[in-house]
Amino acid sequence: MNAHSITRLKTLFAPVFVLILAALVTAGSAKAGDVEDHIISTETGFYYTVQKGDTLWDLSQRFSDSPWQWPDLWQYNPDLPNPHLIYPGQRIRIYNKTFLGEKDREPEPEKQEKEPEKEYFNFSSINSVGFVRQTAAEPSGTLFQSMSEKWFLSQGDRVYIRPEPGRDLSDGDTFFLHRTISPVRDPETNNRIGVQHLLTGIVEITETKEDLAIGNIMASFREILEGDKLIPFMVREQKLELKPGVNDLEAKIIKSEDDWKAMGEHIIAFIDKGSDHGVEVGQKYHALYPVMEYAGGQSGEGRELEREEMGSVIVVHTEDKASTVLITESRQDLSQGMPVRAMR
Repeated sequence: MNAHSITRLKTLFAPVFVLILAALVTAGSAKAGDVEDHIISTETGFYYTVQKGDTLWDLSQRFSDSPWQWPDLWQYNPDLPNPHLIYPGQRIRIYNKTFLGEKDREPEPEKQEKEPEKEYFNFSSINSVGFVRQTAAEPSGTLFQSMSEKWFLSQGDRVYIRPEPGRDLSDGDTFFLHRTISPVRDPETNNRIGVQHLLTGIVEITETKEDLAIGNIMASFREILEGDKLIPFMVREQKLELKPGVNDLEAKIIKSEDDWKAMGEHIIAFIDKGSDHGVEVGQKYHALYPVMEYAGGQSGEGRELEREEMGSVIVVHTEDKASTVLITESRQDLSQGMPVRAMR
C-alpha cells in the first residue's frame, strides 16, 4: 500500500475514531470521589467539574431530578459547542440547584405556630380586696387607740398598736388592717365555708416601745376602727394576665364583700372554689342564671331547664377553698348562689 492510499484511509476513518473516543469517554459510570468534591458554590448556583463518564443526561438527572432537563444545562453553558461531547475537567454551571449530596441537605425548619398574644387586665384597687379563708389569719397586733378624735380613721392618722404576744414589730414594717366576719356559709346548703377577712387599710410602723407600737395610716379602703387587726402586707400585682377558667368547674357565688344582696359591675364577691380546685388569679368565668321549671309553683320542687349567661367575673385573689372575684360585666344584678363556669 502506497503513501497515497494510507493518507486516504486516515481521511476516511478519522471521524469514526473521534466518535469511538467520545463514546468511551461518556459511557463510563464510575465517578472520581464524591459529587461534593467537584462542586464550587456561587450566589446563583454552583459550578460542577466534569468527571470521567459524565454526560449532560446524567448530570440533569442528578441535579434536576430529570434527565430530560439536559437542554437547560446546555443553554446555561454556551461554551459547550456540542452537548454530546463533554470532557473531564470542564466546569459546568448549574442554576437553581436541587441537589448537593444527601449528607449536606438540611431538613426544612418546622413551621412554628405563633402563640396567641397575652391579654391583661389592670386592676388598680387590687390591694383593697379581702378574702375568705377557712380559719382566721393570725394577727400581728391590734389597733387600740388613735391620736385623732375622729370616729373613723383615715390616711395620715397616727395610731397606737398593741403587739400580739410573741410578735415583734419593727420600725418600717407594713401591715394590712382588717377585721373578720364569721362564719361565711354556703347560701344553699348552709355549710360553713370559712372566715371573711375585710381589709380596711394599710399601716406602717414608725416607732416601737416596750409594749406599744406607733403607726401611720398609709391608706384607707373603708372605715378603719379601733380593734382592727394587723396582718403582714402582701404585695399584689395590679396587671393581671387573663387566662381561661377551669373547665367543668362547678362553682357558685357565696356573697359580696360588702354584703350587697344585688351585685353589679365593679363589685367584689367570693366564690366557693379556690386554688385546691385549680382556680388562679386572672381566670375568667361567666355568672349564670338558672332557668327553672316548678311543678307546684315557686315553692315546689324545681327542674333546671338551662343556664343563661348573666355576667362575667375575673379572679383577683385565691385561697385554698374560696376565691375573690371582680364582677366585670352584668346584664342584670347577680345574686348569692348564682353558678359560675369557665368562659367558652
